[in-house]
Amino acid sequence: MRKISPSVLDVKRDNLIEYINNLINWGVTNVHYDIMDNIFVPNVALQFKEVKKVKELCKKHTMDIHLMVKDVFGYYEMYKNVGDILTFHLESFNSYQEFLELVALAKKDNVKLGLSINPDTKVEQLIPYIEHLSLVLIMSVYPGLGGQKFIDNSLNKVKELKELLIKSNSSAIIQIDGGVKDFNIKDCFDSGVNLAVVGSYLVNNFSKETVDKLLK
Repeated sequence: MRKISPSVLDVKRDNLIEYINNLINWGVTNVHYDIMDNIFVPNVALQFKEVKKVKELCKKHTMDIHLMVKDVFGYYEMYKNVGDILTFHLESFNSYQEFLELVALAKKDNVKLGLSINPDTKVEQLIPYIEHLSLVLIMSVYPGLGGQKFIDNSLNKVKELKELLIKSNSSAIIQIDGGVKDFNIKDCFDSGVNLAVVGSYLVNNFSKETVDKLLK
């Protein structure tokens, strides 16, 4: 699987519904929604009411919710009936036991979970978590701001993650997020990425031709 999950972080709010519906019309099946709490990262992004409005008004698609937040359980309760997959940050948890408490809730609610790691976090730290995940997100920039430069070492982390998933007999999706553009997306896919988040590049070059080029 080689797909894109366009981030709508930099999309003007009054154009959000039209933007997403255009993506879906062009064959995009996943859209990436960045949620920030101004605590885990020093910024805010989409608000719950905006994401809920998208669910109500946009054509059906996989809502990929990326939660850069400290209050994992509070945001889980908020988004569990909105997103198709909820991705939290490994760095947000105080302990592995706390993560298992979230897993128990997700199983009860039939919610798919993803886990993200920041650029300074080693892939091997994911080992105990893998069996519980539907998606693993490698951050190729530091979370919190759009338009950052891609960190090249992220590709090595993707390769390492792919080997880890194979050893663990895991079918989790490998996602990458941050600085992905037309000139490096092929390297991402070749390294093992299944689902590439594309943000500012697509917003600034918004067309079906750009979508097709990214997936070529």
